[in-house]
Amino acid sequence: MPIYRYECPGCSEIFRVLQPSGSRTSEICPACGGEEAERLLPRVGVVYRGNGFYATDYRSKGAATGRK
Repeated sequence: MPIYRYECPGCSEIFRVLQPSGSRTSEICPACGGEEAERLLPRVGVVYRGNGFYATDYRSKGAATGRK
């Protein structure tokens, strides 16, 4: 089961809830008891590591000149 993040608009509390996927998108705030806490979008980031990401970076040296 995934862990979802919620934010309460009343008290600005951010909390996490372990829920099955496809469940309701609002939750009760544990800090103030407000029932309008909305699910936050997941934070997704991309990390590029390495020397480069060009097609010529992983070819053999002879491929660039037409030789093998």
